[in-house]
Amino acid sequence: METVIPPDKISGHVIQKYHFKVLAEEKEEREETSCDREREDVEPIQKGSVDSHDTMPAHGNAEPERDAVVEQMLKKADELSGNLVKMQMQLEKQQEEFERRLEEERTRAFEEGEKAGRDACSREMEHQVEELRTRLVATIEALETSRQMFMKKVDTIEEELIETALDLAKQVVAKEIQNDSKEVALRLARLLLAEVKDAAKITLKVNPNDYDYIKEHLEASQNIEIVPDPVVGMGGVIILSDIGNIDGEIMHRFERIKEAVFGTVK
Repeated sequence: METVIPPDKISGHVIQKYHFKVLAEEKEEREETSCDREREDVEPIQKGSVDSHDTMPAHGNAEPERDAVVEQMLKKADELSGNLVKMQMQLEKQQEEFERRLEEERTRAFEEGEKAGRDACSREMEHQVEELRTRLVATIEALETSRQMFMKKVDTIEEELIETALDLAKQVVAKEIQNDSKEVALRLARLLLAEVKDAAKITLKVNPNDYDYIKEHLEASQNIEIVPDPVVGMGGVIILSDIGNIDGEIMHRFERIKEAVFGTVK
């Protein structure tokens, strides 16, 4: 088998046998060693004390040095006390400055917050007012549109009512003319002759069917000439005079009323 430790180095790996000491013997050795050390310490002390008596300076020489040291320490203490007072005053000033700046920052922060709150509130109020104004304008426009539509309908209804009334009147008159056109022509002639009574010469044109009845019942007058004319409708009359002409045709009169009401002949 191969050896791990070389032969030339085996002496360094030999384990020696350990010898245990008796505790009593070790204690005695300690006591002896302690006594020897005490004796060695006492001799120098005694020698030093003798030498100190020989070399100690006189008491009168140490007193001024001690007073100077004490005075110097007192000066240092006064200087330190003054520095402490200055530092305390400086700290108080810094504290006052800090509190002043803190109060200024609080005031500034409060004012900025208050201003920001007012601005935000103002913007919100302006937004709400603008929204209400927009809604109000939209409502007014809607109402105006409704009003225009209503008025347009009213105008339409009014025109229709007038036209209906005229048509009904026209039908009634036509019925009346159909039943008794002679009497209608006579009453219309009297009504229109009153409008040209100052004329020097008047020509009254009537329908041939109404001619005999009007000539018989109309008051005779030298300046009035009654002439039959088939162009004139039954129940109608036409007056020609030196001061003006009047168309007494019933249907023509209805047309003129419509034109006056609606602007155009319907």
